[in-house]
Amino acid sequence: AALNNSVGIISYENDSVIAGTDIDEYMEKEARLNGISIRKVDDFPSYINFDVNKCLMTGPGSHLEKVEQILIKQFGHRLNIYRSEPYFLELMPMNIDKAYSLGKLLQHLGLSKDQMISCGDGFNDLSMIQYSGMGVAMANAQEVVRNAADYITLSNDEDGIAHVINEFML
Repeated sequence: AALNNSVGIISYENDSVIAGTDIDEYMEKEARLNGISIRKVDDFPSYINFDVNKCLMTGPGSHLEKVEQILIKQFGHRLNIYRSEPYFLELMPMNIDKAYSLGKLLQHLGLSKDQMISCGDGFNDLSMIQYSGMGVAMANAQEVVRNAADYITLSNDEDGIAHVINEFML
């Protein structure tokens, strides 16, 4: 799908990013943010012979938006497909997202979602923001995340999470 749509694709193996296409600036950013190395493999589908938690497609936001719609139509019944950043399109098994995971944690702890505050800034935080008793968007969040939030805090660079803790928990 990546080659057919002129986007990059990566996944993760141990402490490395594995690229199935030529390494682009977005892949390099992902590796740098996670402090791990990146390497290209020749035959990505054959190379990935192990369980994968997610694949990440990369490319310019306007193009990736079109690819996202194509993939949702084709695979949306089997995969969670969403952009975590304008230039990252995440592909993960169905029901693997932040809201689902936090729901499982709350159930284990005997708590309700009304007792939870979640903070986020990216498209991949949207389900969590909508699920939580109080969904908080960072000031630098994607517009759709800010629109879904109950409260908007300071940006990541301004210690927005510390502000939420001081404002609502202490």
